[in-house]
Order: sequence, then C-alpha cells, then structure tokens
Amino acid sequence: MASHGIVAQKVGMTRMVDGQGVMTPVTLLQVSKQKVTKVLTPERDGYHGYQIGYYEKPEKRLRKPDISRLKKSGINEGFTRFKEFRLENADAKYALGTELDVALLEGVKAVDCTGITKGRGFQGAIKRHGSSSGRATHGSCYHNRPGSIGSNTSPARVWKNKKMPGHMGVDQVTIQNLKVVVVDKEQNLIAVKGSIPGFTSGYIFVKPSIKA
Repeated sequence: MASHGIVAQKVGMTRMVDGQGVMTPVTLLQVSKQKVTKVLTPERDGYHGYQIGYYEKPEKRLRKPDISRLKKSGINEGFTRFKEFRLENADAKYALGTELDVALLEGVKAVDCTGITKGRGFQGAIKRHGSSSGRATHGSCYHNRPGSIGSNTSPARVWKNKKMPGHMGVDQVTIQNLKVVVVDKEQNLIAVKGSIPGFTSGYIFVKPSIKA
C-alpha cells in the first residue's frame, strides 16, 4: 500500500514513564534535514510519489550526477542519499523543495520502520539460524556443529536454501505496527515503543503503519 513517509536517524533507546507510573521502552528517532528533490508523476514515472534527499555533504564531496540532479531541481543543499515514497494520488504538500519534519507524522498512532540490521560477520548455524547445540557432556564430540546436511546416495547433493554457516546481518528489515509514544516538534524527535533494526546513527525509513 502506497503511503507517505520520512527519513529519520536512530539516536538510541531510553524509557518513558507516564502519569500512572508505567514505564515504556522507546527508541528515539531524529528527523534530520531533508527536502523533496523530485515529484513523481504517472505520466513520467508510472505512479504518484515524491523523492526525498537527505545526508548532506559539501559540494566538493558530491558526485557529478548528484550535483546535476540537485541543480536541475533548484536545491541548494548537497544531499547524497535519496529515497522514494509512493502515493495513491497527487498531493500538493509534497511540492519540489519542500522541507519535511516530524509534523508529517502528527496524529499517526503507529508506524512501520525499515532499517539495515547490524553486521555480525561470518557466523555458524547455531547463532545465524537459532539451531540447537549438541550435548555438552564428555565424549559427545558434537557441540556446535550444523549436523548432517544431506544423505549420501539420494539426492547425493545439498538442497538449496539449507541453513548453513555464512554471512549474518546487513539485511533490510521492516518492523511493523510500532506504537508512536511522542512526536516532539521542537526537537524534531519521534519516540517509538520497542526496538528498531540498525545501529546507532543509522538511517530509518518511517511510514504510517498499514496494519493500524
């Protein structure tokens, strides 16, 4: 389902206490400077939407294609990253050059957050897939091995998608239906109940929840 969205930077986790003394673990998201760098239309792009430019750098550190596209859009900031959000219909409030902030999520009760998980390097089957360990007793000779990966005569090969040791993390993951606890317009912060994928200072794509 197409919906508007915003780019935020993960600050970290903390806790908030309400008037009844109930403590809620929250993740703080800082909405950094970002602008609409392109308006998408069905005639040219095949759908309605808008493109956000974020992560600003000096012009001398920009790539030539980015410098060209920003100058064509009349954007003075040196954005180096871009993210598209699709819409059901055209919306005048996402005009070219519009600066977006947390006011975009005002009144939203829950959000879907998309981020890149932390990298864990090369891991075994136990940590990577949550497999069970073997007996830790003396003489078992089977502790954290992946176990049998296939029979010998038939099919005489290893099946595709077998849960094996390998690279873990650095995957795009979306956590759905996270409750929005606070939207702070003064500090441009969003407090979301629960944990969000990614490392501190990583960028998160925030959209109103499709389940709420």
